[in-house]
Amino acid sequence: MCLFVTQNRCNLPNTQCMNQNQIIGINLKRYRENLGITQDLLANYLRINREEVSYYENGKRTVPTNLLSAAAKLFGIDEYDLYELDESAHEVKVALAFRADTLNAEDLHHIADFRKIVLNYLGMKKATANESSHS
Repeated sequence: MCLFVTQNRCNLPNTQCMNQNQIIGINLKRYRENLGITQDLLANYLRINREEVSYYENGKRTVPTNLLSAAAKLFGIDEYDLYELDESAHEVKVALAFRADTLNAEDLHHIADFRKIVLNYLGMKKATANESSHS
C-alpha cells in the first residue's frame, strides 16, 4: 500500500504516510549501507555530488530515472524494488562478496555490470525452466 501525503496530514501509521521520494530515499540508503559503501562512493559511481545523494536518501528531491536504473544495477535489484515499502521484499537478488575498503567508482561500475549479467542469466534460467515445465 502506498499513500501520498497532501498538506502533511495523515492519520495512518508513519510508513503509510510517506511520499514516493521518501520511500525511494529509505531504500537507496538501505541498499547502499548493505553494500557497505559511502555516500561519496555512490555519488562518484552515479557521477553526481555527495550532497545530491543525501537529498535523495532523505526524500528531499526526486531521483531521476537514469540514476534509479544505475543504482538498481549496482545493488543487484530491479528498479521497482526501490519503490517497495515492504521490508520483506528487500532481498538482494545477487549477493557478491568483495572487499569494500578500497573500492572506487570504476570498481562499482564493474560490479554493477557483473550483477546485471547474473540477474539476466537467472531470469533466462527461470524462463527456460518455466518453458520446460509447460511442454
